[in-house]
Amino acid sequence: NGQRRRRRPRGGALLSLLLLLAPLAGTLRAFNLDQEKLAVYGGPDGSYFGYALDFYSPAPHAVSVLVGAPKANTTQPDIVEGGAVYHCPWPAADCKQIPFDNTNNRKIKVNGTREPIEFKSKQWFGATVRAHKGKVVACAPLYHWRTLRAVPEKDPVGTCYVAIQNFSAYAEYSPCRNGMLLGFSGFGHCKAENGDLILGGPGSFYWQGQIITSSIADIITDYSFKNILKKLSREKQTGVAPSIYDDNYLGKVHDASLQQLSWNITVSIINSTDLTFIQNFTGEQVINFNHSAYQLDDILVGAPLFMEREFESNPKEVGQVYLYLQESALYFREPQVLSGTEVFGRFGNSIAHLGDLNQDGFNDIAIGAPFAGEDRRGKVLIFNGANNGLNPNPSQVLRGMWASQSMPAGFGFTLRGDSDIDKNDYPDLIVGAFGAGKVVVYRARPVVTVDAQLLLTPVIVNPENKTCQLPGSVTLVACFTVTVCVAFEGPGISEKIALRAELQLDVLKVKGAVKRALLLDYHQSQHVFLFTIDRQKRLTCKDFVVYLRDETEYRDKLSPISISLNYSLDESTFSDGSAVDPILNYYQENYIGEQAYILVDCGEDNVCIPDLKLSAVPDRDQIIIGEENCVTLMINSRNEGEGAYEAELHIKIPPEADYTGVERNSKALRVLSCDYKMENETRMVICDLGNPMAAGTNFSTGIRFTVQRFENAEFSIQFELQVRSSNKVNPNSNLVDLQIDISAVAQVQVRGVSHPPQIILPIHNWEPKDEPTKEDEIGPLVEHIYQLQNIGPSAINDTVLYVEWPVLSRKEFLLYILHIQTHGPLQCQTSSAINSLEIKFAVPEDTPELAAFLRNSSIPHYVGRREAKVVDYQKNSAKVLNCTNVECLMITCSVGLLERGKSAALKIRSRLWASTFLQRKNDHYSLSVNVSFEVKKMPYKVQPTKLPEGSITKTSVIWATPNISFIIPLWVIILAILLGLLVLAMLTLALWKCGFFDRARPPQDDMADRVQLTSDKTTDT
Repeated sequence: NGQRRRRRPRGGALLSLLLLLAPLAGTLRAFNLDQEKLAVYGGPDGSYFGYALDFYSPAPHAVSVLVGAPKANTTQPDIVEGGAVYHCPWPAADCKQIPFDNTNNRKIKVNGTREPIEFKSKQWFGATVRAHKGKVVACAPLYHWRTLRAVPEKDPVGTCYVAIQNFSAYAEYSPCRNGMLLGFSGFGHCKAENGDLILGGPGSFYWQGQIITSSIADIITDYSFKNILKKLSREKQTGVAPSIYDDNYLGKVHDASLQQLSWNITVSIINSTDLTFIQNFTGEQVINFNHSAYQLDDILVGAPLFMEREFESNPKEVGQVYLYLQESALYFREPQVLSGTEVFGRFGNSIAHLGDLNQDGFNDIAIGAPFAGEDRRGKVLIFNGANNGLNPNPSQVLRGMWASQSMPAGFGFTLRGDSDIDKNDYPDLIVGAFGAGKVVVYRARPVVTVDAQLLLTPVIVNPENKTCQLPGSVTLVACFTVTVCVAFEGPGISEKIALRAELQLDVLKVKGAVKRALLLDYHQSQHVFLFTIDRQKRLTCKDFVVYLRDETEYRDKLSPISISLNYSLDESTFSDGSAVDPILNYYQENYIGEQAYILVDCGEDNVCIPDLKLSAVPDRDQIIIGEENCVTLMINSRNEGEGAYEAELHIKIPPEADYTGVERNSKALRVLSCDYKMENETRMVICDLGNPMAAGTNFSTGIRFTVQRFENAEFSIQFELQVRSSNKVNPNSNLVDLQIDISAVAQVQVRGVSHPPQIILPIHNWEPKDEPTKEDEIGPLVEHIYQLQNIGPSAINDTVLYVEWPVLSRKEFLLYILHIQTHGPLQCQTSSAINSLEIKFAVPEDTPELAAFLRNSSIPHYVGRREAKVVDYQKNSAKVLNCTNVECLMITCSVGLLERGKSAALKIRSRLWASTFLQRKNDHYSLSVNVSFEVKKMPYKVQPTKLPEGSITKTSVIWATPNISFIIPLWVIILAILLGLLVLAMLTLALWKCGFFDRARPPQDDMADRVQLTSDKTTDT
């Protein structure tokens, strides 16, 4: 924070910090690091060129690059892969080996034989390289020394070389080469404050580790090639600790192999005056970091093997970096944690202090993840400093350019920053990719911070005040002025820069909406122009005149006219040389905006406050599924406040309904202009109420809908209505919810017909067989048809039709079923098998009566009425056979969906088992079939309280008569009638000839006697 004081270096109180590196791949992403004009250095294949690196600046204006290649071969006699350090000049050129050591292994006489006392092959010289001004330190951590003991041993004591005076003088320093200590010497580190050399020996004292420090001046002065065991007088070392501190690895800076141990490592802050411990941290990569140039030093700790445990059984190794901000002297905050995102990427393997990369007053860092990215090429991530630490997201990511071959490229394994190699006032970055033998120099681009302003004059535009004339026309328009002013700042920038700017008008009107304002000179709503800015001027400005369209061309008068300015650097002015190009500040928006307003009649404050009211009722309170359901909403809208601009009636349509139009048949209702629209998958009807909907407006309208989709309908449908405007204050009316109930009603009937309706036995010239094989040997054909019809209006489904069919009486067949046929969505099954005797039968075409029954209801009704008379005529004398006194077959049919007016039919073909009834002569029988149905449900969520059901009884009458051995032919009957008439005629003629009809009336006295006589004769007769 701004209250923290700047840390001042004090002589004799040097705070020594160790760089603990672990193998990890990283990605760098700093926004102003140039990724096009790169400098790439290469070394011998397999030499691990790039394993260590540093900037080398022997003079204020001379900066180059030092690169360690710990497996390189040199000119040293008989030394294999001794390692080397390369000097790579800037600008990029070939790198050359620095001749730190050209000698072979030193030798001594042992029992008259010269044997080596040191072993330089595969010593990994160049595994650490550090430079401070003109001094360079390079170390070989795997250098071995032969102890001067009775039984000689090879100890990995490590050694370092110091070069000074532009590599003209060298000195070796190996403080552990005295036979007393056991451990790696580690990697050298040269502090910038006073040029001391600090070495880590993690293997000393049974891997307790130790720190050794000495003055580089003493190393140079006291160096003797022959006196290699000499101890420097002012050398300081940490001592041995109790055994509980074994395996602490104090002083471990870098592991020589790529295999990383998994345990935690404690990193200590040590006072360089007396090498006493001040504070401990846990991690594997530690650097000091001052996140602001005016604050205390802070600490960054890398943990590249950190495992993120989303689930206990599946940890992910992603790595973390911890930032400890120093609040006061040696008092640190809780750490800020940066986490990696790629498994096994080794995020935090390397950390580099970059200095103030973007010149914003806060220091920045680079974090390597050398095994992350595509094909494990490696990444380096740039995190910029901020007021309270680091920005949590990287501002730029640099990706490795080399794919893995025999081993990963390791791009980002080593990083070094905070030096300006091209002298443009911005620090640069070096990235090593030792697996590919490459080193890349990324240079920082100068950062341009732009101060841009938009000024509108006036801010509120009166559309009636038309003071500007359109070019090439006499038309006057309302107008205002847009002034664009720009200034810039930034270190390392030329005196002038050019911006490519774009001015846009009414930017909130998108997707084909009418732009209400246009540029007077271009008649367009946008304009691209170049803007050259002089650093010497405080602001460079440019004016644009903007005019309003005519009010008839747009509706929106209330929302502001948003004006924006976008800008970028004009790349056409960049040079083609080696210098990197400037870039706009990543943390500053390259966009500014202002708003102009249209003057409306809303008082002095130019703010209209409407008071919108809405009421609505439907023309019906219930909808029956299946009917032609037309609904009209009677709506009343009114405004009891100030004008409502762009006022619209919004009606949310339920899924079951469709918009059909506006009611036009009533003079009392206003006809509105309405449109059907989709808004976020919501169907809407939007009607224009006026722009503005003036104060005191009160009118009614009718909006028509049809309701026809009921598959997922609930017990009601709901319309939502509201009047909305574009006013900022109180823009909407009350919300009206209209609910209309939904019901399902279906009238279902079952009807049937029997053909023939009655049967007369016996049948002339036909006798039944005892064991029939064909259907005509059984008896007369009897066919029944039953039809289930949905009269509606709603549909039905899942209906069950039951038919109880008389089959047996005392194990004698009655009506023998041969075949069952269905029409429509009908599936039937029987309680027992039909045609069990396997009688052969044919299914003929439907008779005219039966076909008419399926086509039309008139004939069946007539047949039914006729049947009823026959049954009524015989009911007193016929014996009724039904399921109460005979054995019946149950036919169960499942009926599918039946819409309004649809039906399903069942046709049963049977034969009367004649022999059963011929045994009972002169008896009349009535065979009764009971048919019933039950609707289980309707195809809607809405179900009626009681589902339809019903039944009918259909009767076939068997009319038994006495046995008649013959039948009188028709011609005999006719002939007999004619003969009778002829005899009557002859008798009448004879009586007439005899005068029978001519007799006189007898006297009155004799009339009573004749009457009495006639009566007596009649009685006798």
